[in-house]
Amino acid sequence: MNAAPPLVSVVICTRNRRALLAETVASVRAQTGVAWELLVVDDASTDDTWDFLQTLDSDAIRCLRQTQHGERSAARNRGLAEARAQFVMFLDDDDLLVPDALKNLSGPLLRRSGPVAAVGARWDWFCDGRGGGRRDSHVRVRREREVFFDLLFGWSAVSGQNLFRVETVRRAGGYDLALNFCEDRDLWLRVARLGPVALLPAVVMKYRVHPGQWRPDNLQGIREKVFRRAIRALPARERRHGLLVRHSARRVQQAEDFFSTGNFFAGFSTALRAWAAAPGLFLSPLVGPWVARRLARRVWHRLRGH
Repeated sequence: MNAAPPLVSVVICTRNRRALLAETVASVRAQTGVAWELLVVDDASTDDTWDFLQTLDSDAIRCLRQTQHGERSAARNRGLAEARAQFVMFLDDDDLLVPDALKNLSGPLLRRSGPVAAVGARWDWFCDGRGGGRRDSHVRVRREREVFFDLLFGWSAVSGQNLFRVETVRRAGGYDLALNFCEDRDLWLRVARLGPVALLPAVVMKYRVHPGQWRPDNLQGIREKVFRRAIRALPARERRHGLLVRHSARRVQQAEDFFSTGNFFAGFSTALRAWAAAPGLFLSPLVGPWVARRLARRVWHRLRGH
């Protein structure tokens, strides 16, 4: 008799990060209270990653190897195609789940059929010389919310914070193979059009900030391209609001720059114009506290002379 399928599929794509990967895998294996499977997709690593994966002796773990390096979107789509569970998480190979993360995230999706995903809070863990960590801005009360315009403004949740319904991700088309960066943001924007999201205040993962992370110089340009495509896909009646949301987001960035240089009058007036462009969004439990934290941090650092 075949074993019952797991409730959650965790997909990790990895390349040449054997030491960090081992810790990430251990954090998945420590999950209790929910039946899970782990699919590790090795994106043609050239170190001893594949040898390490062969040592994982568990019926709940499947290791897949890409014969050619194809970047994260291709590797994640392969994991998605192989997933047997109702829910899927795409976990980066340098991050860690906290105990009971999968149990906590799956709970709202089991209780209600409406949410297309569940999002918990994250702990930013600074391994880049700064030391310490902090809870990233997130809701303090459990709630359900449509998050498309929050995402369009710039709010995001990293992969290990999110648990999606497998059928929803497949319906959205999975990851775009043309994107090697911002591919998770692009997927989120498409998934968020399909239904509300359950937001949980509990911390579910540790996001490791470390020197091995690399971002292209044109990252902001890639993000803007993703945002523009999402706006073009909106019904005509919503496109103007989408454009105003992006205008507001750019104004907030300008206000941050003004505060950093000590031009407080310009900073406050620009922040006010950001609010005027999309006032309703600043009441969002995701965007409002996040923007306030960003601006306050810039003012504080400037006043301290940093």
